[in-house]
Amino acid sequence: MTSAEAPARGDRWFRAIGYGLLAEIATIITIILVAKLYRYVFVRGLTDSAYAAFDQRVGEIVGIVGGTLYTFLLAQRLMRHVSTRQIAHGVVVALAAVVLSVGGSIAGHQGLPGGYLIATPLKILAGVLAGFLATRTAPSRIGS
Repeated sequence: MTSAEAPARGDRWFRAIGYGLLAEIATIITIILVAKLYRYVFVRGLTDSAYAAFDQRVGEIVGIVGGTLYTFLLAQRLMRHVSTRQIAHGVVVALAAVVLSVGGSIAGHQGLPGGYLIATPLKILAGVLAGFLATRTAPSRIGS
């Protein structure tokens, strides 16, 4: 390995951004799946306004809980490929998820629902936690 290759192995910034975007996409897919299953499988025959209210509630709950879990899981997955600055990489995963989440909400809802005040710091904490836990493990798994 040459010295020019070493930084690329240690830092995975683009991958961190990709994992953050993937975490948010997974959250969106989960929200859609839960809403569709509710409407077409579990509870049929409600009014459109009842489904809309359910969809909004599911979006908030799954957005907070699922977004946090997906951010943590994907940041943790990234740590297999990172040998330095694990916490910073975890934060980048979280920030990418937050940027997509906030941008999508502004584009789709023309604003931010109140749940974002909870979801955003939780995603950042999830990224930090994944990075912190990676600093405490053996570096022998780097590059696998």
